[in-house]
Amino acid sequence: MFEVLINTEEMRDDNPVVRTGLALAGRHHAYATGLNIIEVLPATMAIPEVMAVLATQEYEARRRDAWWMKQCDEHGIQGAWEVIRGVYVPVLARRSCMADITVSRLPNHEAGYPAGMDYVTRVLLSAASPMLLVPSTWDGTFRQGRVLVAWNSTQESMRALRAAVPFLREAEMVCLVDGARDELPGITPPPLPVRDWLMRQGITLHAERQFPATASAGEALLDQAQAMQADLLVMGAWGHSRVSELILGGTTRHVLRHARLPVLLAH
Repeated sequence: MFEVLINTEEMRDDNPVVRTGLALAGRHHAYATGLNIIEVLPATMAIPEVMAVLATQEYEARRRDAWWMKQCDEHGIQGAWEVIRGVYVPVLARRSCMADITVSRLPNHEAGYPAGMDYVTRVLLSAASPMLLVPSTWDGTFRQGRVLVAWNSTQESMRALRAAVPFLREAEMVCLVDGARDELPGITPPPLPVRDWLMRQGITLHAERQFPATASAGEALLDQAQAMQADLLVMGAWGHSRVSELILGGTTRHVLRHARLPVLLAH
């Protein structure tokens, strides 16, 4: 059964992550697990007052079980509500390994974390499940009519593509932006035969473009998504070395910072 994990930081009906995750699960008859993490900071674990507050938060979160099951019933799906107390990043990374897709928010860059060091990005770097990241301004729908796929023949982009297969099969338009290069024929592996693979999966490409050869590739990619009025962007995360992405920027970093549509990422 298709499993969707919805990282529910804000337990309210109008949370874009909740609405998008449940819409995705309903569309694909998935099992939807709502997860609320009670964050523990190791440095404060010896403070009785802090632990008392966390116990209260956990108790209140567990009481939202009925709210979650009502949400699932309204979307005609099965689901469960989980509350876990622990250190945020390893908890989410480990629990997401049981899901086909984890739905969470796009990183909040106003929270003061350096680029690439926020919780959501660190979970993504842990090679957990593919993640559907939703902007805080999203309307909560899950549309898959127009999908833009950023392809560069890396393992990361292939994992993202495999995760997106259920959506691509139903899409009205799939556009592939190809950045794969056969740099050293006979030495480095050749680009993966992605077009034949897509055809075997029953997916039709409606348009193909070359990935922009520019230092601002991330900006150009989002411009293309806007131009085709894409509902979803699919891409591999951190295709270059993690250090260069974190320090120098890069396509992934730009997309995480500026995307205004849901982004399906895999590492």
